Parts: sequence; structure tokens; C-alpha cells
Amino acid sequence: MSNYLEALNLPLSAQSDAGKRRKQILQSTPWAPVPTTHVSYVSANRLLIIAGLETARQIEARLPEKLLCYIACPADKSGPATPANGYYCSGLAVSGYLGRFAVFIDEHPGADTATDANNNLASIFNIHSELFDQVLDCSSRPFITAAIKPPGYHHVGQDESLMEIAVENIPEMIGEFEKPKFFDYNPDICAHGRSGIRGCTRCLDACPADAIFSLGEMIEVNPHLCQGGGACASSCPTGAIGYAYPKADEQIEFLRVVLKSLREKNQNHGVTLLIFDNEHGREVLESFAGQLAEYVIPYVVEEIGSVGLDLLASALAYGANRVYLYVPDTLSPQVTATLERNLSIIAAVLEQTHCDTHQIKIIGNLRALSTDDEPKRVEHAAIFAPMGDKRAVIRAALGFFSEMPQCPVEAVQLPDGALFGQIHLDADACTLCMGCVSVCPASALQAGGESPALGFIEANCVQCGICTRACPESAVTLEPRLHFDYNIINKVRTLKEETPFLCVDCGKPFATKAMISKMTEKLRGHWMFDKPEALNRLRMCEDCRIKDMFDKNDMIA
Repeated sequence: MSNYLEALNLPLSAQSDAGKRRKQILQSTPWAPVPTTHVSYVSANRLLIIAGLETARQIEARLPEKLLCYIACPADKSGPATPANGYYCSGLAVSGYLGRFAVFIDEHPGADTATDANNNLASIFNIHSELFDQVLDCSSRPFITAAIKPPGYHHVGQDESLMEIAVENIPEMIGEFEKPKFFDYNPDICAHGRSGIRGCTRCLDACPADAIFSLGEMIEVNPHLCQGGGACASSCPTGAIGYAYPKADEQIEFLRVVLKSLREKNQNHGVTLLIFDNEHGREVLESFAGQLAEYVIPYVVEEIGSVGLDLLASALAYGANRVYLYVPDTLSPQVTATLERNLSIIAAVLEQTHCDTHQIKIIGNLRALSTDDEPKRVEHAAIFAPMGDKRAVIRAALGFFSEMPQCPVEAVQLPDGALFGQIHLDADACTLCMGCVSVCPASALQAGGESPALGFIEANCVQCGICTRACPESAVTLEPRLHFDYNIINKVRTLKEETPFLCVDCGKPFATKAMISKMTEKLRGHWMFDKPEALNRLRMCEDCRIKDMFDKNDMIA
């Protein structure tokens, strides 16, 4: 961090020195990630080439002899004779990663394509491990459709330049390799599902590597497929999945120090923070550094997709007038959509709190910054440290804007899919069955004490939607919003309360009046309740119901 701050504080003898200063900033290290666990790959020399036989033979001739090449020719098996190291097949399914690619053909309709040994292409080639180490795919459409392909899978199509890169890289990917494990996952606070009901799917929708899978109530991340895109972490409403290389709180604390330093040094103008990552932005930014204005401060992250709502909101609260994210067109659509969703939440807060001195947006062309107006210095900046969980940091950052003198609101409406909000209850439809309470993953919905009641704590609600799907009466709806009063959102709000229904035999409270009324209405006329005494048992507690059936020798109902 120190060399980055030193570069920021270099004196400017003339405006022309801004480009040199900025290049020194780019060459410095803004943060040093804390070491994390690693993921290992072991890759031998078995390469599968998916191409026509003639093309595959030409590729094979360009590769070193140490590679054992196998050829999958997508063609009708009734065609030419099968070559020694090739196989004609009408369909392929490819999955896996470097050192462990499973490839199945679709030629035995009666068998399970994904498990039957007769369909395993590596087994057909007598490969003992039944796996390939790398795949070179020359088909027009890739067999692995993830936006970010797993390591060891080279889709080149008919592009000769991509072929050159693949031919050069494939021999270098033989051996043992390690990469950082980019994520942390805490299933205890995951809102993916409860009791077979699907809830939040933000991380699955955002992952460009198709590395995240549903396990019902939890998710699982395949660390070998994960390439550290970071969109899963920036989209998670609870912080159950987080970016571990580096952690968000490290970057936020660094921004706090940097922006405080800039505000103390620059008393006359504001700051534009330009966020980019090494893979998608550094080369472009270095070539364009001399054309950017002095107040544009570059800030590098490991992956642009990992930039979450907590970091973006904190940057604005700490005194950056403008926050721009450099996002090129080559970035995967899932990651771009996640960033846009986070920006829309911040934009809604800024608009409704009338903080027009702040701005946040995505840019794909740095030339727009060469003519950008100089920002005015904001009068107020937050000083909070990034302590607590993800939601606490976001609330602290966005709540800062509610403290501005021009802010007249206690709450702001947020776009659909936001991670904060309240629920609305149709009290007439609700029977207080407590089904929503039993499935709520965040303890936002709570049962009453001795009397039938449904309580709600807005601060806990992550807007996962499980309660809306669990309610048999469709009585629950969501409203995304951000309320700024901690006394209100942390207090249990009673949504509905009823006097209990008393057993008609012993007087014991055992249900609600609405529930008994609903059950009686629905079951009236059913053959098992066609007798008055059978229908009356619905108004009895469990003990009295069984006793009544024995006394009247009526064990059917």
C-alpha cells in the first residue's frame, strides 16, 4: 500500500507531469492479498482433438511428439474407415477441466450417455483413466458453453490466430499446476433454499464459468472450474460466498485510507476513481494514462466482476465524487449484468437522497474521461471502518447519504432483485400456519410467543423469495427498499396476531381461528368428513381427537 500512496502524493510541477505520475501509480502495488488456499491440477499428455480427420492430422503434425493425440470426428460412423487414433461420432458431450476431461458420445440411446462405459470416448481409446487431459475443439460451436472456459479446454473454431495460440500453449500445460482458491463459502448464511423450496440463485445466474451447482438448500462451487470472475461474490445478498483473493474488507479499508489522503491533499477539487483489473484494463489504461485528467485516480482490482456493492458504495461515501468501472465489451454478459445491477441500486439511492454531487457508472471507452469535467470536492465524507458482515458495510455506506442535509427521506425504493427490503402480508389470507417462518434462512420472519403471531425484522430480510413460494395462501409479497432508521429495521414488527383457537373439548389452545376455519371450509363435503362428528374433530386438539375416535369406535376419520 505504501508505494501506491507515495505515487499518489508525488508533486506536480506542471500539468504535463500528470501522465508520468499516473504511470507510476499504475506500476505500484495498491494492496498485497493475504495468501489463500490453492487448487491443484495434474495434467498428462493425452490431448483430444475435435475436428475433421484431415484438419486434425494437420494439427497433430504441428504439435510435439510427446503429446498423445486422439481425434473425435463429428461425422456419421457409416463414413470412412475409423483411423487408428480417431473415432467417428454423431454427438459429443464434454465436461471437466485440465487433467480431467470426460467426453461421452451419444450412440447408445438405451443407455445413460453420461455414465455408460460404452459411451466414454476415452474408454473406447483404451485410456485407463477414462479421461483426457486437454481438449482442442475446432467445432464452430463449443461443446463447453460457459463464457469462461475451464483450463485445458481450447476452443479455436476456424480461427487460425486462436489455433496458433493453442498450439503454443498446449505443450506448456503438461505437468502439475496450482492457482489460488478464489472464493470462501459459508453455508450457514446461504439463502439458496429451504425444505425443498428454491430461494436465491444470484450466484448461479452470475457465474460465467458454470462452476456453481445447486444442492437443494445449499450450493457447491467446483474450485477447478472457478476462474475467479468474482460475480458470485458481488451478487450474493448475505456474504455467504465471498471473494477471497483479496477479501473485500481489505480493499475497502485501503480505499478509505487512499481517499482520506487525497481529500487532505486536494482541498480544491474532487476525485474520480477509475476501477479496472489487470486482465481487462491495465494494458489499455497504461497506454492511455497521459491523456487522463489529474483528478482521475486509477485503482486496480484482481477481477472487475468481484467489485461488489460494499466496495462501490464505500468508495462514494469515503469521498470519491465519481466512481467509474472500466468494463470492455469482451467481459462476459453475466458479469456485466451483475455489475449493472449493483450500480442500479446505488443510483437509486443517490437519486432519491438528492446526492447529485456523486456519480457512478460503467465505461467501455477511456476517451470519455479525457473530456470529463473536473468534479467539485464533496463537503462531507464518511469515516467508518469496514467492520461487520457485508450487509452491515453496505448499510453503513448507503446510509451515509441519508445523513446529507438535502436528504428528506427515511427510506428509498430499490430495483427488483435488490438485497434489502420488507415483505407485505395479506392478513385476511394468512392463517398463521408459520410455514414462512420455518423456511426463512435469515430469521427475518419469526413466530410469536404464547399467542399466534407473525413478526418481521426488516434488517434480516435478504429478499430471497422463499417465503413467497412457501406460503400456501400466497399471502406474502416482497418489496425491495432500503430503510435508513436502524431502530425501525432491527425491531420486530408484528404483521398479524390472533387469539388462539381453543379445543372444543378440553379448552387447550392449539391453532388459530383462521386456520381452523380454512380447514373446515376446505374439507366440508369430503367423504372422510361427511359426518358431523368427523368434521367436529378438526376443532379438537390432537389428544382429544384420538380419544374421541376411540370412544366412538371411528378410527377412519
